[in-house]
Amino acid sequence: MDLLTHALIGAGAGAATQRPADMRLGALAGAVAALVVDLDYFIGSAQDPLLQIEFHRHFSHSLLFIPIGAALAALLLWPLLGRRLGARRLYLATLAGYATHSMVDVCTSYGVHLFWPFTDQRVALDLISVIDPVFTVAITIPLILALSRRQRRGLAMMLVSAIAYLGFAAWQQQQATAVATQVAADRGHEPENLLLRPSFGNTLLWRSTYRHQDRWYIDAVRPGVLAEPAVARGAIVTAFDRDRHLPDIPADSRIGRDIRRLERLADGYLVWWSRERLSATGRLGDIRFSSVPTGGRPMWGLEFNPTQPDAAPAWFVDRTLTPSMRQRFLRQLMGRGMQPVVVREPRSSPEAGEPGRP
Repeated sequence: MDLLTHALIGAGAGAATQRPADMRLGALAGAVAALVVDLDYFIGSAQDPLLQIEFHRHFSHSLLFIPIGAALAALLLWPLLGRRLGARRLYLATLAGYATHSMVDVCTSYGVHLFWPFTDQRVALDLISVIDPVFTVAITIPLILALSRRQRRGLAMMLVSAIAYLGFAAWQQQQATAVATQVAADRGHEPENLLLRPSFGNTLLWRSTYRHQDRWYIDAVRPGVLAEPAVARGAIVTAFDRDRHLPDIPADSRIGRDIRRLERLADGYLVWWSRERLSATGRLGDIRFSSVPTGGRPMWGLEFNPTQPDAAPAWFVDRTLTPSMRQRFLRQLMGRGMQPVVVREPRSSPEAGEPGRP
């Protein structure tokens, strides 16, 4: 989630641990603690572009590290707030603020190492975008009321607003999944690795990604909240296959090892973009993320020369958003220019003893 939203939620949690007279001090402590969690972003190496990707949202976001991270935040704030709150209440505020960070990040798409060191699996619910203005406003208004009046009622309203919005997002995701499944069925596909994620800044328009045979199918899906369910069919991209696309790269080479690392980080959602006409380099990108919901150009990944398997790769970021792309996204967000989808209930199998197709 963006830093502003993290700070606001951390502020609310920190304020809730204090008596009314000290709610603002608790809010400050909670907000700072919520931001301290993302200091892992600065772990990186110019010679190893994947190091920063591997360690961001890693150990500092795990449940086991929360008490430790909260203690570090309390030590950082002790010169400013120690005498006014005392050690116990300062730690309670930082503990509450620090704990909110991972819980919010879990609701986004990138995921966190919530159960490290017991497992290295990232946890991601894919409910909201990393920047969602509606969610931010929904929690900001009651927080301002709570701190300005020093009343806990506003904090309760903030919690209810956050839960209600996330509940709506979960319902939207469920509806979007049904639409995407129907779109795949209309193509005659049985989708593999079907993934639904909200598009940038909203929960109305979702990016659907699934694999059928050797291709990724990408669509913009709009569940039927304000209108009928609809889809904008997007890119169809060949899935990355190491033996097909990069057969000459040794498995034990620098590039070979980094490909395996990126495959793990991207959960296998990779595509290969060759740039032979322009240069000898190519791009191995994560197809789960693109500038627009229907886009087939990965937002980030590794860029390297396949003929130099032991050279260090570069990390590319492609956030290209032309005026026409922006206009198309806004039209899809409003449900314009999209094809309606009739979601049909799946029929039961006769072998299971249920009524089948007549």
